[in-house]
Amino acid sequence: MKNNISRWIFNSFLGIFLIGVILTTQGCVPLLVGAAAGAGGVSYVKGITEKNVDYSVKKVHKATLKALKKLKCFISSDEEKRHLAVVKAEFKDGKKFIVEIKALTERASKIIVKTGVLGSEERSRMVLNAIEKKL
Repeated sequence: MKNNISRWIFNSFLGIFLIGVILTTQGCVPLLVGAAAGAGGVSYVKGITEKNVDYSVKKVHKATLKALKKLKCFISSDEEKRHLAVVKAEFKDGKKFIVEIKALTERASKIIVKTGVLGSEERSRMVLNAIEKKL
């Protein structure tokens, strides 16, 4: 009799645990896919502007170079790898900024614009908007 009660308690606990796991994780997969697919908007925190887009690192990198050329920025460094691209540049007035493009999936990326030492939301958004127009 004790053995049956122990087994019943164990099975009940295991069942509740598994139901809890299913209920708490069932929303995560769509959330991750949505975040990777560019569902979020532009965010600006501590001098950094970020946005997820539905384009590969390679495509965003090409668009970034075109956008910076149109903005007449001087590109001091340009590195592209499969899952990451980093472009360091300067505005006409000498203010430096960095554009990082990180792969979220094969077809989605995060664009990160860091402007100056203290940051400039206006300039970061200007660079980000120029990149988006070239995509």
